[in-house]
Amino acid sequence: MIPQVSLLELIRLEGDAGKKQIEWVHGTCVYRRRGNLLPIAHLNEVLGIETVQNSDVINIVVLQAEDRQFGLVVDGINDTQEIVVKPLGKQLKGLNCYAGATIMGDGRVALILDVLGIGQRSGVVLQSREQTKGQAEKKAVQTVMERQTFLLFRAGSFERLAVPLSMVARLEEFPRSKVEHAGGRMVVQYRGRILHLAPLGPILEANSGEMAGTIQDPVPVIVFNDGDRSIGIMVDQICDIAEETVTVRQQATRKGLLGSAVVGNKVTDFLDLHAVIEAAVEDWFGERTNSKGNGAAVMIAEGSALTRGLVRCSLEMAGYRVVEASNQEEALRELDRRKIDVLATALDLPPGGGADLLRRIRSQPNGKNIPALALAASTDEKPEHAEGDCDFQDCQMKFDRAAMLRSIEKLAAAVAEQELAPALVGEKG
Repeated sequence: MIPQVSLLELIRLEGDAGKKQIEWVHGTCVYRRRGNLLPIAHLNEVLGIETVQNSDVINIVVLQAEDRQFGLVVDGINDTQEIVVKPLGKQLKGLNCYAGATIMGDGRVALILDVLGIGQRSGVVLQSREQTKGQAEKKAVQTVMERQTFLLFRAGSFERLAVPLSMVARLEEFPRSKVEHAGGRMVVQYRGRILHLAPLGPILEANSGEMAGTIQDPVPVIVFNDGDRSIGIMVDQICDIAEETVTVRQQATRKGLLGSAVVGNKVTDFLDLHAVIEAAVEDWFGERTNSKGNGAAVMIAEGSALTRGLVRCSLEMAGYRVVEASNQEEALRELDRRKIDVLATALDLPPGGGADLLRRIRSQPNGKNIPALALAASTDEKPEHAEGDCDFQDCQMKFDRAAMLRSIEKLAAAVAEQELAPALVGEKG
């Protein structure tokens, strides 16, 4: 039995398609759950018992162990019951995977699982109760900064590269024998389609020469989706997944990189995915008729070059034209030079903040009707400004890619409708 207070979600995966959703990353079994990788433990392995074989179904119970979440694979899910918990006898008190016992209505004794103990015993939760409690207390007195999850990998002479995990569709390994050539490009047959493969090393190192003799076997590939299309970036090794609040250390001068930051106490280069895909497939961003962005111009006003680059990547992949500004004065100059459909500004934009920038834009004739999205750096910052009188239409966290794209899509669509309305009136007249 599992305490219902620790239960977050029940997931049922069926057939071969379901099995493929369970992946191995850096030696850890994970399940991709709404863009995040959830570590997985198997109850039969933790308890050292045989499992009931059912090759068609995988049942995952998503559990909360204090400040950690993980999935527990079980043979089956039966029902919920209200019970009276009884303490374990002295012979079983040393087992940290059990929290107590109860007597069922038919007289049978049922053991109640200790969720944190199961997590620790399986290895998906490494901290002890004391460490976890200490970290929670420390977090309570700190400003809650937005953290982003990154996929870390290696390619060529670059020992540590990163992309936001939210941009990654899948991680794959293809046998080298399956890599073919079509139209002068490397491709692989993938899920009933032809997947273009782009070797990352030669793109970042223009003088590295041919890679034919250095392709790994199997080939590690990071698959990215762009609407109804996909492209696979070939790397040397997929290393790890890290959740960090990054600090920019250096802006990149090499094509294909956004900049460098410290991730996991190590300097890491961030991939400019848009530049990499553009270098790999020249006409990739040519026709965007099915793109949600529909060519709308979005201004990103953000002081951090790295954050601007990450946001720009997401927007350009969605079909938007992006204008960057690192401070208020740059934003106002760009507004004078070109038409801006949507403004997305950081609330901590230097020197006076995003709210001050919006007030200055609203005072100009060409800025009165531009819809504005506020980008917050922390959970403390977001509510204060979203509910204020700053005339923002919406507010999202800087690194919540999905929410940011939804907001910008909504704002850009409203602009398009307003521009279309006079034309329709003219036609009727």
